[in-house]
Amino acid sequence: MKKLSILILALAVIVISSCHRHHRHVTIVTRSNNYNMKLEYEGTMAFNNEGTKVEAISKDGFIDYKRNSDEIYAAPDAVGHIHYELNGTPVNQLDNMGQNMLNEAIRMIIKRSR
Repeated sequence: MKKLSILILALAVIVISSCHRHHRHVTIVTRSNNYNMKLEYEGTMAFNNEGTKVEAISKDGFIDYKRNSDEIYAAPDAVGHIHYELNGTPVNQLDNMGQNMLNEAIRMIIKRSR
């Protein structure tokens, strides 16, 4: 019985640690004279083939991209639909600036994951 308890505990530790490894948190910061950029993201993500749309983000995952004074934030709701905020305001559809920022963030995420 004691060996079985140790085995179950060991398996639980392996499962928990393997899940944690795949849910990583990344921050990229660039600063120069008149340019400030910060991309922060967490979780597992799926994008369309063109790299212009977030298809899915894992539970508790997000993308937070700031470029100078502009910001786009994307995260899933309880059922997995992706919701966006532009400069702190929830939006149903991204405007050109928001879509361009999302495209930049996706390109950096894809580049970083290779």
